Amino acid sequence: MAKKAEPGKTQTNKSGPRAPAGKKPLTAIIDEEVIKEAKIEAIRQGTNLSRVTQELLQGWLAGTYKLRQ
Repeated sequence: MAKKAEPGKTQTNKSGPRAPAGKKPLTAIIDEEVIKEAKIEAIRQGTNLSRVTQELLQGWLAGTYKLRQ
């Protein structure tokens, strides 16, 4: 039987880290240069791309962020 992770901790397996409880990985096809620049800016702002992506998606769903037509 697999060991359960402590609350707030991620589980790992042979294929790499797993998402925390209540979260799922997301795969998106994005231009390499955009990813590189976004990672650098996220580091400058003390965050990560997962948080940026989540907040952008939440804003889009709430109608506070609109996609360009």
